[in-house]
Amino acid sequence: MIYSKSTIKNIADSIGVPKLKDEITSAMAQDVEFRLHEIITEAMKFMRHSKRTKLTVTDINSALRVRNVEPIYGFETGRPIKFNKTATALEEIYYVDDEVIDLDRLMEEPLPSVPLEVVYTAHWLAIEGVQPRIQQNPAPIDEEEPVAKKPAKAPQRQDSVETIPLVKHVLSKELQLYFECITESL
Repeated sequence: MIYSKSTIKNIADSIGVPKLKDEITSAMAQDVEFRLHEIITEAMKFMRHSKRTKLTVTDINSALRVRNVEPIYGFETGRPIKFNKTATALEEIYYVDDEVIDLDRLMEEPLPSVPLEVVYTAHWLAIEGVQPRIQQNPAPIDEEEPVAKKPAKAPQRQDSVETIPLVKHVLSKELQLYFECITESL
């Protein structure tokens, strides 16, 4: 067996199940071993189909998704994980070395700049199939002009300048109400 009865009892104690009988722990150990064997077999299929020789976390997550089990979070990595071994009086324990972070150096680093505030604006892209000629819409291409002509430089936008549409449009009451609801919600 991969998992001993003492391991199952320790896990049960950690989740709040104080005392388990030996028959139950041995049955649970066998079931855990069977489930692990199924998942690893399924993950090896993903590994072989990807034409790789190393089993990765992505393969395990894909096998878990096939079994409708939530994937493992926090272990996605592009490089292989190196496990270190240490021995105790009872058994060998494998662990992953954590990166050592110097907190003094981290505290002395300048803070990153504050991101700009998010701003939303709304405008009509097209009204009844006609695209109004306003600054926010792209300029229409005239069929008479050659395609190779370079577009003119766009004027610099200033926040204090208000643009006035060149064409006056007539909107129905329903469209006006719809536009007001959308702009208020943004």
